[in-house]
Amino acid sequence: MGQSFFIWKNKDCRSMGVKLSGPAAIIRPEERVQHIEIPGRSGDLTQLQGENIYNSYIQTVTILVHGGYRARDVFDWLRGSGFVTFSGEPDKKQAARIIGAVTLDRHSYNLDWWSGEVQFYCQPLKEKLNDSSVTITSSGSSVRNSGDVEAKPLWKLTANATSATVTAGGKSLAVTGLTSGNVYYIDSDVMEVYNADRSAILTGNSIGDFPVLAIGNNSVTGSGWSSLEISRRERFL
Repeated sequence: MGQSFFIWKNKDCRSMGVKLSGPAAIIRPEERVQHIEIPGRSGDLTQLQGENIYNSYIQTVTILVHGGYRARDVFDWLRGSGFVTFSGEPDKKQAARIIGAVTLDRHSYNLDWWSGEVQFYCQPLKEKLNDSSVTITSSGSSVRNSGDVEAKPLWKLTANATSATVTAGGKSLAVTGLTSGNVYYIDSDVMEVYNADRSAILTGNSIGDFPVLAIGNNSVTGSGWSSLEISRRERFL
């Protein structure tokens, strides 16, 4: 088995003289639920807060730093927010923020190793390290979401009319005020519509619900576009 590692803000810990004392746990997030006590009834009622709603969690790792002289550089690096990848799932990344103090204590005098704990406050859903996209040119094409939950893609369409529609995952959005031949983006995550250089926000010209990709195969239909490039943004537990 290879050495355990993590990548924080696009920097591999090993390039900083840092390694993990052991593998980081692979964590499945907890569903967000509400427990309601019913008078006169044993136990309680468990109510989900929504479909595919999960809680953030803390991932704690023990690090070993080779050389106390590196401490200041390590402290400067292990701060703030970013994306983290752990060696247990090297093809995934997740948004996180480092919380709590990072303290390094002398671990080995002879070899000059220092140890400490780092706490990553992780958002519950992971993404692929390299997002996969697919381009379709005809309505009714099938697009697969291999993630564990519904995906909210970025749709890049090349318009061939002054209005366009995109339908997927049981939701459909119509946008007007387009120019044929121009490129536009429909961002189902932040629910915005804009042109290629973001000089025009067309969200106010849209009617309906932003399309999504359900788990598994999806039929993507629509009109007013000659091609549709889909950054799937698959998400995993």
